[in-house]
Amino acid sequence: MVKVTIRLVGEEKDRLFKRIELDPQIHVDDLVKEIESVTNILPKFQEIKFRGDELPDVERPLQDIKFAEELVVYKKAVGIAMKAGPERMENAKEAVKLHTRLLEKGFFNVYSSFNEFRMENHHKVASWTDGNTELMREATVNHFRALHFKRGADDESDFVCRFEARPRDLGGSRKNTLAYVQLHGEKEETKYNVKCHHFGSSSNSAKGQSPDIKEFFCYKLLELINVGPHAQFILPNKLTGSRTSMYIATKWCDNFVPISHIEEEDVSADILVQILLLGTFLFIDDLHSDNCGQWKGTKEAAIVDFMPRAYTSYTNVKKALLDNSSSVYWEAIHIDALEKCNEKSRLEMAKECLKKWDLLSKIEMANEQIKPVKDRMKRQDIGFKGFNSPTEELDQYIIAVKENLTKLTVMLNEIDLNELTVK
Repeated sequence: MVKVTIRLVGEEKDRLFKRIELDPQIHVDDLVKEIESVTNILPKFQEIKFRGDELPDVERPLQDIKFAEELVVYKKAVGIAMKAGPERMENAKEAVKLHTRLLEKGFFNVYSSFNEFRMENHHKVASWTDGNTELMREATVNHFRALHFKRGADDESDFVCRFEARPRDLGGSRKNTLAYVQLHGEKEETKYNVKCHHFGSSSNSAKGQSPDIKEFFCYKLLELINVGPHAQFILPNKLTGSRTSMYIATKWCDNFVPISHIEEEDVSADILVQILLLGTFLFIDDLHSDNCGQWKGTKEAAIVDFMPRAYTSYTNVKKALLDNSSSVYWEAIHIDALEKCNEKSRLEMAKECLKKWDLLSKIEMANEQIKPVKDRMKRQDIGFKGFNSPTEELDQYIIAVKENLTKLTVMLNEIDLNELTVK
């Protein structure tokens, strides 16, 4: 055995690991493992030099090494994913995998300059992988596995989380996958549509942007009033380092009938009024004929996908309620059905909906249910659109929604008593 020095170069100052015992007969495979144990650099990213030259490509490259001689090690491939070009997506994917392994090995605890580089740049790289199906599915498995054990499971023998590609004819611009999940104590699989949040990676833009907390809130609110499907919110694997990635898993509902599939004779103005009311007063958009419709066999509105938009305080809630702007997404038969519905009927429908949904109390419930998700996102440094604080952003949005709904309720009650006539 001889004692040697391992010199790590690549930072502002070289780092020396002295008096490292090595057997001159050490095999090259064991040598790189020993260097990894000392430096935390994975073998595939080690560039080793001995006596000024690259390490000989032989089984036992150190047979004549002497006491106190140096092995020079350089951590190669730093920053490759920051390079622009068509390889960026693959580079980013590889960088995320490497980042995960280095964190697990404690590499960044040892080398401060690499850690500073990582903290400044890695989240920008990771945002290019937000729509990567492999990472999406990995996060989904982790999410549902945790729920499986929360239900009292001792092992994974009855845990199922398998995936299929979502059929292209179903549309949708967000990167997505289908998941089939069975947790401890459940007798059958539950099907979920898992996708990036609205501002995440899409078919039009691979690079993800920060999520909007209002989107998650509205999914939960729509679920509580039985208009939307059950929704769960999935964080990316923490070790990926993404600050923009977030996935939404909605339970697949076979009883959802999109507007585009409703026969002309079955088109209901009531359904259309409900959808417009929610779009207007919850400030959600993209309510095209595949994203909304009704639950099969009912006259209850259904919304399975949407995008959040800017909110405001309406000065004239009646005008806002009767605005048909969102109907531009629909076919002529739907617009005709809406226009044939007189003002009195629309106001009566709106009043009945508000009573049925009990929106003001459901808003409070949704806010409570979204808090744990919001807190987990903050702990993982997931960024948000709008305000610096997601709490402040959501609070301001809720104030605007409640103010408008209160004015709408007052207006409907007054009209009901004084001036509700057919026009």
